[in-house]
Amino acid sequence: MKTVEVKPDIYWVGAIDWDRRLFDELIPLPDGTSYNAYLIKGSKKTALLDTVDPVKTHILMDHLKEVGADIDYIIAHHAEQDHSGSIPEVLKHYPHAKVICTSKCKTMLIDLFHISEDKFIEAKDGDTLSLGNKTLEFIHAPWVHWPETMFTYLKEDKVLFTCDFLGSHLATSNLFVEDENRVYEAAKRYYAEIMMPFRIPIRKNLEKISDFTIEIVAPSHGPVYNNPEFIINAYREW
Repeated sequence: MKTVEVKPDIYWVGAIDWDRRLFDELIPLPDGTSYNAYLIKGSKKTALLDTVDPVKTHILMDHLKEVGADIDYIIAHHAEQDHSGSIPEVLKHYPHAKVICTSKCKTMLIDLFHISEDKFIEAKDGDTLSLGNKTLEFIHAPWVHWPETMFTYLKEDKVLFTCDFLGSHLATSNLFVEDENRVYEAAKRYYAEIMMPFRIPIRKNLEKISDFTIEIVAPSHGPVYNNPEFIINAYREW
C-alpha cells in the first residue's frame, strides 16, 4: 500500500505484512498484520510517529521519500521492535532528528539500539509539542501493554495515536475500517491474546482518554478508526 493522507498533512507511512503468520513466536496471525507509522507535517516542524518492523524498513524509507519528509522528531510510543526497530535507520537519514518518548522507553531504546542519550527528549505525562500549526500532547499509558507506553493526541485534528492499544492484527489494503464485523473479530482476538491480562490499566486509560474529543483513532496495527466509538465501546464491553 502506498502512503495515504489520513487528514490534511497527516500521512500513513507504515507497512503491510501480508505473509506474517506468527507474532512473538506465539500468537497466530491468520490475517497478517500491519506496522502503522504516521507522519505529521506542521507549518514549522515534522514528526514521525513510530516506525516499522526492521524487515519492512525499506518500505518506510520509501514512503518517507514519497511524501518529502524532513523529520525533526521521532515519537516512540513503545519500545517493541515492530514499532521501534527502524529508528536507527531513520536517524541515519535524518541525523538532526530527536527521539521523544517516556523515560522508561528511553532506557529500553538505549539498551536495544545503543542510541546516544543526547538524541532523546523525555516526554512527561501531559507535555505538549508544537509543530507550528499542529500541537501534540503526550499521554502516559503504562501497561497497555508494556510499562513504557504512551499515546499522542493531535489537538487541532482530534486524532489519537494509540500504538498497540485499540489495534488489531489485520492486513488490509484499506486504511480505514470498512467492514466493522471483520475488524471487530480481529480486534477481539487481539485483545484476548495481548491485552486481556491488563484489564485494570485498560479501564484506567479508557477513563483517561474520555476527556478528549476524538475524531480518529490511529493504532499501530490494523486499520484506522474514523468511528472511534466503535472500538472504544468494544474495549469497554470486553
